[in-house]
Amino acid sequence: MILKILGTQSPYNTKDHNCPGFLIQDGNNRLMLDSGSGSHSLLNFPNDLQNLSVILTHLHRDHYNDIFNLQYSSFVFHNQKRIEKPIDIILPATPVSIHDDILSEDNSFATYKTITPSQKLKIGNMNISFCQTDHPVETYAVKVNNGNRTIVYTSDTSYSAKNKLVNFAKDADLLICESSLLKEHGFPEINTHLTAQQAATIAKEAHVNGLILTHFWPEEPIEKYVQEAKNIFKNTIPAIEGLTIDIPIIQKENILER
Repeated sequence: MILKILGTQSPYNTKDHNCPGFLIQDGNNRLMLDSGSGSHSLLNFPNDLQNLSVILTHLHRDHYNDIFNLQYSSFVFHNQKRIEKPIDIILPATPVSIHDDILSEDNSFATYKTITPSQKLKIGNMNISFCQTDHPVETYAVKVNNGNRTIVYTSDTSYSAKNKLVNFAKDADLLICESSLLKEHGFPEINTHLTAQQAATIAKEAHVNGLILTHFWPEEPIEKYVQEAKNIFKNTIPAIEGLTIDIPIIQKENILER
């Protein structure tokens, strides 16, 4: 599996930084995890629309805004006969108004599935499962396994879901974990997001091989997140837009390009 980082920042994107998005390629199949503002700018059109599935982990705008660009792009490239297969969009059932708005887009070449907590999907060789996290809207962590390697993406979550996430990510090759907050600011232990220290604690207790931190506040230096996490879990790197990684990760020889 090849992972390309499309977006790392929230709640808004800035120059050279996009809101959350990750692209996994396994053989000829592509899986995009979230479609935050600006994330589509790092896709290769129309190639990355071929055999593309998109999982929207939850329907907060910083995680789904660019889905409308993907819908319209699929519509245009299909009309030009440059893609043959519709993109597959997989999303939570709630908030209903947003779910229905996405499905009602007419200028789209897409199919749709609604996530349920016990759902399991298969895309090519990729087996996909979900774990509902604790967040103000219906939100899912995602596990992707191709028979050889496992990637887990937490999406947004409170530390109250720690035990669920530790079990869900157990022994994964890579954990992509949100780390919106820094302990130094004195946030309460249970919040709507994780500190970098909490992300590292989940990684350590789950015995994952590597941790990628993401979902950074735009005004904070990324180095602060990494240092806070490395005090708990050494094999940590920050998510960086455009970084492409072969799994297993976090050795320089596995970083293909940037």
